[in-house]
Amino acid sequence: MFDFLPQGVHANISEEAYHADLICERPSLSSGVGRLLLDRSPRHAWHASPRLNPDFQPVERKTFDIGRAAHRCVLGKGGDYVAYPEELLAKNGAASTDAAREWAQEMRARGMTPLKAAEVDAVHDMAAEVMGRLAFMDMAFPPARSELTVVAEIDGVMCRARIDHAPEDPRLPLWDLKTAVDASPQAVQRAIMAYGLDFQASHYVETWKAATGEDRKFNFLFVEKEAPHECCIVQLGGDSMVMGRKRTARAREMWRHCLTTGLWPGYPAEIVQMDLPEFYQARWLERETFEAEVKQATGRDILASAYMWQAPENHGENPWA
Repeated sequence: MFDFLPQGVHANISEEAYHADLICERPSLSSGVGRLLLDRSPRHAWHASPRLNPDFQPVERKTFDIGRAAHRCVLGKGGDYVAYPEELLAKNGAASTDAAREWAQEMRARGMTPLKAAEVDAVHDMAAEVMGRLAFMDMAFPPARSELTVVAEIDGVMCRARIDHAPEDPRLPLWDLKTAVDASPQAVQRAIMAYGLDFQASHYVETWKAATGEDRKFNFLFVEKEAPHECCIVQLGGDSMVMGRKRTARAREMWRHCLTTGLWPGYPAEIVQMDLPEFYQARWLERETFEAEVKQATGRDILASAYMWQAPENHGENPWA
């Protein structure tokens, strides 16, 4: 039986214990579960909670493997990774043989992530780019300050967070490493909105402050999975963090209410009256205007012109001529 952790910052807590929510005396709110609570429903949050859902099964996706290995390579903490033996792979290099599958299953049971040799090379190149970017900023990620588990009670709710790196100097920001297909500032902005990463940033800094008293900022470090493995470091502005804190406060309120009542509602059990947004309707109005202009200019309806263009006897005659 795992001993519950006191409030504070803890090193060397296994990923398994953290993600199974075995570290807090009560079911705790994580960033991922909190986002589900707000963006989907309390029922989705309950389903994703290993402490509440007796049938909980962790989600494993191949897409997680590169990120997990990159964390290990950059931070020096977490589960290790290992390359498939070449002789176990199929002729086309795929890990599709029975021998490769059995070997991969055994490695995962040992807490190691199986990767192809090319993926291992890519992870090393990613780590080199990240470390080079940090060195340019006169920074590094010592393993002793990486993969820290934070536990704190906020608004009567037990909260937990897994900080990728927290520098010793309390004036410096917390860090979170993310792998991405596209780490351009525009793509990163879209990812932050799509995945609710403002919630993650707020949840992490609030949990850290409740545990330590330190009021820190928060940096995301995005690195691309493919060469040239460019990096983008992002710190959300003040207004974005204010809105993030509003969202985390609401999530804690909902979590506390659901735990107290034992009720975890899903979507409304009624017919939802829905109007589509104005931009969707505007696209059709633009098309109507365009088709009217075509008809005025050519004397032909655009649909009739399309039929004429596609007709076999047309022989490529341009209907707009």
